[in-house]
Amino acid sequence: MIISVINAKGGVGKTTTAIYLASVLASRGHQIRFLDMDRQGSAMEWFERAEDNGTPLAFPVEVTIPRQLSRIARQDHNDQIIIIDTPPGDTDAIDAVIEVSDFVLVPTRSRSADMTRVWEILPLLQDRPHAVLLTFVRAGTTSLTDALTALKDNDASFLEAYIPLRESIGNSYGYAPTHFDGYEAVTDEILEALK
Repeated sequence: MIISVINAKGGVGKTTTAIYLASVLASRGHQIRFLDMDRQGSAMEWFERAEDNGTPLAFPVEVTIPRQLSRIARQDHNDQIIIIDTPPGDTDAIDAVIEVSDFVLVPTRSRSADMTRVWEILPLLQDRPHAVLLTFVRAGTTSLTDALTALKDNDASFLEAYIPLRESIGNSYGYAPTHFDGYEAVTDEILEALK
């Protein structure tokens, strides 16, 4: 199974979402193969810092490039789950990842500037199971209400679970997550969608 985390916009929580999703799945006994396609290597840096801090991630992180994806997708994965963290703004990489994915997760903030990129990506996902995930959420805000209304009005697939704006999430960079702060519910919804 291949689950990818994509958005053409940076700063919406792609790497954090990918790391937390992989961590939740690993904590449930799944074997994880994590692929970092971002040229900035944010996931690889997270992995290395976690090792240095004495709190290693429960899975290795590999750096990969788009042309390797079709070979990886053809391999027998048995019970392995592959999580792919993608770069922002690299349409070739995003297209390659969509092509091999069993499920595509699109994290985004609820602000209108961030939602604009979601509307650009969703048409590319019509042939793949997918969902939008709202991140950095502050409950009771106009931006959250507006984002949810827009997703519903446009019949967009989105997760009921969302990721709250929490210091614990932002401060977890470079450490293995110990509190999953909403990502358990995200994982449950994704696995349910893949049944």
